[in-house]
Amino acid sequence: MRISFRALGMQDMELLARWQSLPHVARWWTDPADVASITAKYASRILAEERTEVFLIQVEGGPVGLIQRYRHCDHPDWDRAVGIPNAAGIDYYIGEPDHLRRGVGSAAIAAFAIDTLHRNPDIDWVVAAPQQANVASWRALERAGFLRIWSGTLDSDDPSDAGPAFVYRLGRSCAA
Repeated sequence: MRISFRALGMQDMELLARWQSLPHVARWWTDPADVASITAKYASRILAEERTEVFLIQVEGGPVGLIQRYRHCDHPDWDRAVGIPNAAGIDYYIGEPDHLRRGVGSAAIAAFAIDTLHRNPDIDWVVAAPQQANVASWRALERAGFLRIWSGTLDSDDPSDAGPAFVYRLGRSCAA
């Protein structure tokens, strides 16, 4: 399986709308799933007006999901909530149902985390905070080499962070 990443573009908004309307994504990715809302959210990221970098996960060159990274220090409230200095956060989902439960998520997470650490020498950790009930997400993190370091409820205003969560991290020494 050949995993690659392509920067998200404006031409991808309908694809995101389709994925985000699917039950397996919508349950965890609570943003509105209409094209206008998705465009409003991602346009600033695509135009690099916001520092979150968003990519499509590709398998054999075809898009199957979304993954993004951001420095915690660029989001002070989230940085305080998670409490891991010198970290970059990642969020992700597999949108294409045919690619679920095939190892795509863990392979993409592992490759993306290594890329994040290599591109950002001042970052010591890659962090993800899935809901405890999102078993597929935290198992993918574990298969990708992440370690669970915390469980509880994060202090966040984002509705997708509501409820008990786990915090996972992968350090530079693990990604060498």
